[in-house]
Amino acid sequence: MEIYRHIDDRLLSIPAPILTMGNFDGIHLGHQALLRRVVEDARGRGGAAVVLTFEPHPLKVLAPERAPRLILAHKDKIRLLQSLGIDVVIIQAFNPAFASLEAEEFVRRYLIDGLKVRKVWVGKDLRFGKGRRGRVEDLIRWGQEGGFEVGVLEAVQIGGLRVSSSRIREQLMRGEVHEVKKFLGRYHFISGRVVPGHQRGRQLGFPTANIVTRTEVLPPDGIYATFLQSGGHCWSSVTSVGLNPTFGDGPRTIETYVLDFSGDLYDQPVKLVFVERIRAEKRFSSPELLVEQIKRDVVVAQEILRGVHMDERAELAR
Repeated sequence: MEIYRHIDDRLLSIPAPILTMGNFDGIHLGHQALLRRVVEDARGRGGAAVVLTFEPHPLKVLAPERAPRLILAHKDKIRLLQSLGIDVVIIQAFNPAFASLEAEEFVRRYLIDGLKVRKVWVGKDLRFGKGRRGRVEDLIRWGQEGGFEVGVLEAVQIGGLRVSSSRIREQLMRGEVHEVKKFLGRYHFISGRVVPGHQRGRQLGFPTANIVTRTEVLPPDGIYATFLQSGGHCWSSVTSVGLNPTFGDGPRTIETYVLDFSGDLYDQPVKLVFVERIRAEKRFSSPELLVEQIKRDVVVAQEILRGVHMDERAELAR
C-alpha cells in the first residue's frame, strides 16, 4: 500500500482512481462496507482503491472543544485500511487553509484536475467543504460535469441501530466493550508499548505489563478480560484500567496480567484487545484482600476468554 502525505504531492500518480473520503474513525462495519465497495470497483476496472483521509480530525482544528476522542490511533487506522485491500492512502493535513476550501473548489481542484478520479464512493450523509455545505447531490452534479461517477451507499444498520463512530465511542466509554463488537466487526483494541511500572503486581504474585498508549478512547476504570498480542503471539490476560485505589489514587494506568506467560515484554509494541468487562475498580482494605479478588478475576477471565472462537484468536495474533 502506498501512502502520501498531501493531496498535492507531486509524486502522486494513481491509475484509474476509485476513491472514498472521510475520517474513518474506528473503521466500523459501515466504513468496511464502503471500503469493500471501493476495492471491488477498483479491481473490476483495473484501477486503484484510494482513501483520502484527514489528520488531525477536522474538529480538532475547527472546534477543539467538540473534538471527539478517537477510537483508533492513526497508525492502527492505516494498518486496518491496508488489511481491507486499499491500495493508496492520502493523508491530507487538515488546517485552516484546507478547511476554507468551498466544496466545489475542492472537487474541481483535487478530485477532477489533481487525482482525475474515475469514481467516488460516499455515504448518503456526506458533508464536505467549507462549512460542510457540500452534499451528495452536489457531488453527483459536479461529477457529471467533471467526468467521474458517484456511488452512494446507505448507512449500515445492526438490530435497527445505525452503525456510527459516535455510538461506538459512547458504548466504549460506558465500558460496554463486548457490545461494540457487533458494530466494529471485531473487538476494540488499543496499541501501545510496555514500560516499567511500580512493580506492585510482581510483589503481589501477579506481575503485570504496564502499557502506555496513544489510543484516545479507553474504557472506564475497571477490570477486563483481554488478549495481549505481541510479535505474532496472542495471550489470554486480565487488565486493570484505573487509579489503583488500594495503594492511593493515581495516576491512571493500564496494567495487564498475562496468563501462562514468562518472559520480558519491556519496550515491546503490543496490542491489547478488550473482550468483556468483569467488574468496576474497587478499593480494598488490604493487599491480601486484593490478591484474593485478583484470583477470582482470573478465573472469570479464563471462562470468558475460553468462549472466544479459535479462528478469532488466530486473527488477533496477526
